[in-house]
Amino acid sequence: MSAQLMLFKDQLTDDFQFKFIRHKGNNHRQRLHMHDYIQIAYVVRGVVTHHFCDKMLTVGKGDLFIIPPGQAHSINTIEDKECEFVLLDFMPTFLGDHLKPFSRSLFQHVVQYGKSGTSSEWLQPWLHISPAKQLLVEQLLQDIQEEVEHREEGYEFSVQINVVKLLILIDREFRKTERQRQTASGQRPQYEQFHDVIRYIQENYGQDIPLEQGAYIAGMTPAYFSHLFKKATGQTFVEYLHEVRIERAKELIRIGAHTMTQICFQVGFRHLSHFIRTFKKRTGMTPTDYKKAVSNN
Repeated sequence: MSAQLMLFKDQLTDDFQFKFIRHKGNNHRQRLHMHDYIQIAYVVRGVVTHHFCDKMLTVGKGDLFIIPPGQAHSINTIEDKECEFVLLDFMPTFLGDHLKPFSRSLFQHVVQYGKSGTSSEWLQPWLHISPAKQLLVEQLLQDIQEEVEHREEGYEFSVQINVVKLLILIDREFRKTERQRQTASGQRPQYEQFHDVIRYIQENYGQDIPLEQGAYIAGMTPAYFSHLFKKATGQTFVEYLHEVRIERAKELIRIGAHTMTQICFQVGFRHLSHFIRTFKKRTGMTPTDYKKAVSNN
């Protein structure tokens, strides 16, 4: 086991094999780790970073993850940014037979994952719960928390039923999102939903434009926005931003009225070395070589 990776094993010591954790604040720090139980993570408010499926994502309110056993991940708060998120930990056997009527559920694969130890093809880095359903999710989580804390007669069954309700709701949200994507891709260009973001980039490429700004314009959380933007345009947000900046730089080089340093800052780069590397990566030549080629032609 790598020194950078920890295995949290058999942490559910309660006979019930279930744990509920609600974290509030800005001081949650984790190393990359994995565990032998299933974990559901849901962001109630604020933003956190989640290292999951080899991605480092900034996730916010309404973002939800299901982390199967053996999947390395870590959740960390961002300095000076208050947040609230909930973790549900349970063994694959916790749900018993309650999911049998829903054998086609995506989350049946999570249970099977825990038994077989093989990867699930359906697994996505995250799911964004629609605003219309967030209140219902948070009410289910509140009900689960109260049952676990008070432990009145029959609380185990009540918790199981509420977790099953939560999984069914998540499953339906996932399927609805997939249907909407398929419908949108069949009726209009995928990039159309990012029209305002693209226009903003083209008009403000000389300024700092973080991914979070694009997500705000699109009305999405950063993680969800990043995923959909790449799916729609074929490029990451940063790659598209660099494309716009380099195309503008090429125009300015052809005009020939500015130095390379002036062009670098004018199109939004803050370091000349970064500008040169990015220019060469996208065009196959340095800005200076491009200028010579333009002059020769």
